[in-house]
Amino acid sequence: MKQAYILVTAGVGVWVLLTNFPTFRSSSELAEYLFMFILVAIGEVAPVTIPRGSGTVSVSPPMNYTVTVLCGPAAGIWVNALATLRKRDFSGQVPLKLVLFNRGMLAISMFMFSKAYAAMGGHFGTLEWPRGYVAFLTAAIVDTLCNALQFSVYFSLDSGMSLRGVWRLNIQWSLPSMLALYPLGILMILVAQEAGPFLLTLFYLPLLTMKYSLTKYIELRLAYHEMAGALSNAIDARDAYTRGHSERVAEYAALLAKGLKLTEDRIEMIRYVGLLHDVGKIGIRDAIMKKQGTYTYEEYEEMKKHSVMGSQMLEGMKFIGKGQDWVKHHHERWDGRGFPDGLKGEEIPLEARIIACADSFDAMTTDRPYKAKLTILEAKEELARCAGTQFDPEVVKAMLKVVDRMISAGM
Repeated sequence: MKQAYILVTAGVGVWVLLTNFPTFRSSSELAEYLFMFILVAIGEVAPVTIPRGSGTVSVSPPMNYTVTVLCGPAAGIWVNALATLRKRDFSGQVPLKLVLFNRGMLAISMFMFSKAYAAMGGHFGTLEWPRGYVAFLTAAIVDTLCNALQFSVYFSLDSGMSLRGVWRLNIQWSLPSMLALYPLGILMILVAQEAGPFLLTLFYLPLLTMKYSLTKYIELRLAYHEMAGALSNAIDARDAYTRGHSERVAEYAALLAKGLKLTEDRIEMIRYVGLLHDVGKIGIRDAIMKKQGTYTYEEYEEMKKHSVMGSQMLEGMKFIGKGQDWVKHHHERWDGRGFPDGLKGEEIPLEARIIACADSFDAMTTDRPYKAKLTILEAKEELARCAGTQFDPEVVKAMLKVVDRMISAGM
């Protein structure tokens, strides 16, 4: 299915290019066009990589729109498809079929921009008030959505992620930045039509500023992920018996959330919080953390404080959001006999119920000083036995399916 989609998109794109070949009335008009072509190419030198996957976000659309409105649909289509070629496209880092797919996708998007602009009463060669402004904004939205939809379908087919999930995880966050470029596009067109395209170089500072902001946003997401991983490793390193525990819990919790058909952004957040679910254990004494045997009543009461301590440690981290509540309540029980607040049933956040089940499954299938690990089959039986008392029955049902899929996959 993915290969067919790539071939069809590339084929349609080639057809759009061959049926929309640009022509110029004079050498000066060609020179202006080539100058803008070069500006677009410069803007593509360092695109911003999306949070997950190999796709990128560019800040060159305003220049592409300027070429299309002032030089016509054919000129805009060719600029959008060819000026956006990057070094990696020529060096073999990207397979040829994907290079052609990307060119086709961009040609189709700008073709749709041109059709929407004309349909709304816009005139090529000039931008008139007010009809031209309305036509431009409508066409820019069409181009953005067309490009985003084409990418989302490809990434969904490539990753197995739902179309809605791809949109929420890799597209939705970038839309405000893309919308912010539209007024800049209008201004660039007005400047170019009044003073010539050579003054467009003045607009590269705001474009580069936009790129910088997008890059910093991505770096912030990566920093949170790295921080979560570092903290989880610090926790696990204190006890050889639990090394890797947080990473496994995060992965089990993410698989479980996916099995429960939660949205991709919630699954991603559960993965982060799963890494940090035991972060409060940093504040527990080594004498308790590393004790070889069962706890006394006093020691167990101290150990129980780790969930509240972990929640407090995550306060003020806006990226985590409600995740601090999931950390606080991941030891609550469905029957209300858990800690720290004795929440019962659906009073417990769903995400905390998911992490609790994943946490217990890993604890059961890992050797500890005070007990040998259970087999996968024994762990499944224990989960089923505790459904309705310790665990949410629906969460257990989903977890058993996850375990079965893991067994089938040889995990």
